[in-house]
Amino acid sequence: MTQPTVAEPWVAGPLRRLMDDARLISGVLLYPTGKAVGQFGFSNAADVMSVCALTSAINASARELGKQLDGKPFLEMHHAGVDRQVFMARCAAGAHEFLFVGVFDRESSFGVVEIYFEEFQKAIEKLRPETEVRGVGPSGDFEGELNRSLDALFGPLGK
Repeated sequence: MTQPTVAEPWVAGPLRRLMDDARLISGVLLYPTGKAVGQFGFSNAADVMSVCALTSAINASARELGKQLDGKPFLEMHHAGVDRQVFMARCAAGAHEFLFVGVFDRESSFGVVEIYFEEFQKAIEKLRPETEVRGVGPSGDFEGELNRSLDALFGPLGK
């Protein structure tokens, strides 16, 4: 299996355990703004950038749709495809909110992914940085944040 690459080192261990234990093919941990925090299973920055943008948009839409339909936001989603399934959920570490999206196949199951995602949530809550780290968290500069996080994950483009 591939190793996760991270822009924020404190998530490396929990992300690796989630990847291994839930038998995920690929996944991305990101801020709701689209800034990637860690990823695994992707070979290029363009794919991660696409997943981050889509996940951020899906999260915003699902939250609002949930509020309109049920009075509370939808925070977890699952799509079962023929060969692969997608799981998307929200988690928090201190004051920071994160989104996770993961892909799995028949080697795992939705129930298994949910169980290990709960463990992942607890792990990142315990490991979050105690002090605010400069550059951590959303600044409002979506494109700049996304590019900086992709550079941290894959190295600067063209190098």
